[in-house]
Amino acid sequence: MTDQVIYDRGYRTYEGERTGPSGARRAVYKDGIRRILGLGRKARDKVYPWLMIAIALAMAAIVIGIHWLIGDLAESLSEGVPSYGELFDLYSWIGLLFIAFAGPWLLIPDRTRGVLSVYFSRPLTVDGYLLSKVGAFATVVGAIYLVPQIVLHIGLGLISDDGYLDVLWKVPVTTLAFVGMHGALALLLSAVIARPGIASAAFLGVLIPGRFIATQISEASFAGARWTSLLAFDHLPRVIRDALFRDTVTYPAEAAGFGGWAAAAVIGAAVVISAVLVRTRYRRLA
Repeated sequence: MTDQVIYDRGYRTYEGERTGPSGARRAVYKDGIRRILGLGRKARDKVYPWLMIAIALAMAAIVIGIHWLIGDLAESLSEGVPSYGELFDLYSWIGLLFIAFAGPWLLIPDRTRGVLSVYFSRPLTVDGYLLSKVGAFATVVGAIYLVPQIVLHIGLGLISDDGYLDVLWKVPVTTLAFVGMHGALALLLSAVIARPGIASAAFLGVLIPGRFIATQISEASFAGARWTSLLAFDHLPRVIRDALFRDTVTYPAEAAGFGGWAAAAVIGAAVVISAVLVRTRYRRLA
């Protein structure tokens, strides 16, 4: 029988700043941003998010370069060179792929690794946790849409003396529509699915095949068929974009007689429904 030894390693109380609930929310917010961008993780975890960001910026740089080569903004626009509204479509697929990755990796690991009980211990509440996660998501994904537009705005401002001041509110509103609609769906699926890969596939499956199905049904002859065009969720932010930038693309919802306000109402409803369901789900887990 060996002798038991007790080691006195000393005990020190915490002497740092006690930040309370706000500090806990900030910590979750910062951790969410780092998780989405792969910071503090292995190199392979950084490749996908930063590649998406680089492609989005490269698209804006290419568009600016074409405008510069032509030299006259009015002429380049008349020749169909993309501007603010068209740029949203150019990298909207990049945004979709990024959201398909970001939403699941933001929410699912905390559940599957069993650390929610640690998060939900005081002073952090369920609402504080979710608001911090959504804030991190909106910050990074919003930047995917906004930063290339800012780069484009600066580049076009150097070419033309025209102010284009109206885009200073149109671009954020359009960005809010994309982030709100796609984010609501991504976070809702991530709250109920336990595997990030499956959640990502489900997100893309609802948006991409779903819009074609909704389009086909909306063109049927039965009464009320046109309302199904509002279920083509991927099209709704684009309807708002068209309403603001007066683009000529006609999406099924527009063909069915619905405009920007109808699309905004559906997006708002989707955000509210998603928020309620995700909150209910996490309150049960707390």
